[in-house]
Amino acid sequence: MGDYGTTAKVATMALYGRHLVKRAQEGLFGATLLPMLGNQIPLPGHAGREIFIPKDYPLNRIKALTEGTPIGVCPPSGHYYTGCVVGYGDARGYGDFLVSIHEVPSMVSNDIATMSRYLGYKYDSLCRVQLCAVEDVWVSPDGGATTQGGATGVHSTTSLTQRFLFDASTTLASNDAPTYSDGNYVGVFHPRATHDLFVSTSAGSQLGKGLQTTAGGAGSFLELTEAGVGKLERASLGVLGRIRILESTRCPVRRGGSDQGTASIAGLESGESGVQAFVFGPGAYAAVDLENQRPKVFLKGFGSGGTYDPINQLSTAGIKGYFTAIAMDTANRLVRTCSGKTI
Repeated sequence: MGDYGTTAKVATMALYGRHLVKRAQEGLFGATLLPMLGNQIPLPGHAGREIFIPKDYPLNRIKALTEGTPIGVCPPSGHYYTGCVVGYGDARGYGDFLVSIHEVPSMVSNDIATMSRYLGYKYDSLCRVQLCAVEDVWVSPDGGATTQGGATGVHSTTSLTQRFLFDASTTLASNDAPTYSDGNYVGVFHPRATHDLFVSTSAGSQLGKGLQTTAGGAGSFLELTEAGVGKLERASLGVLGRIRILESTRCPVRRGGSDQGTASIAGLESGESGVQAFVFGPGAYAAVDLENQRPKVFLKGFGSGGTYDPINQLSTAGIKGYFTAIAMDTANRLVRTCSGKTI
């Protein structure tokens, strides 16, 4: 990454830059799950950073009209979900004494892939914040009564059972929640929760009844990229109770009151150990379209800092992406649970 003044060196740098963009995209798609399952929305063009998504009007919003009397109109805040797009990124520096010129390309490539993976984790966590932020209602994972966070939450001895999948599916269907293109809802669980889901017999030994091992797409938006399809196939464990079971290690975990990956873990009783899980259909939340807004890779060679780097001592590489997640109809299209874990 030294002096790229010649045409040949500029062309080589351009090819290397495209290679890094590919590594960044692979890292991003490999780390994200929730952003690809939410309603996909493009970034606004020349319209500021605010994104507007129309709400799905329920039947009781349609009113009888009185002849000659103007209808009461709903302001934009009442019929649109809104969100503000924010930039996220990271960068690495490479000193001329610490890294030889021949080692820089492999280091930069690996660093770009790493930063992209954690950018994906950031996007995923932003979606989870929206899924947790609206109502403080959590369903018991064993088919019991509805519970809430704090002192009346789920205990670490309450494991996830297959009964929960059938209950969640029935709840969503009763609320007229639409399914994804494969006819199923989606459930995102931590591997520790799926372990208990499939070894438990407390729900009547349903294991294997209605379980499909094929890993078809949960929505056409995931099929737009090879990375999206690969991510879904790796995450999918099958279908049970019209819920496609997906695994993600990004689900918040609490171990004896110590939160991992989140500031709080609602639904679990204070001081207990367990994991969160979500079952939902389209329209529960929205996320910036990752196909529309791919991460950008930035390379600055030695000396590119001008007078700040007068004798070519520093080069940098970084990534940047824009994203927002928006909670939509979480009341009717989302079921949340929290369960203990046996291992």
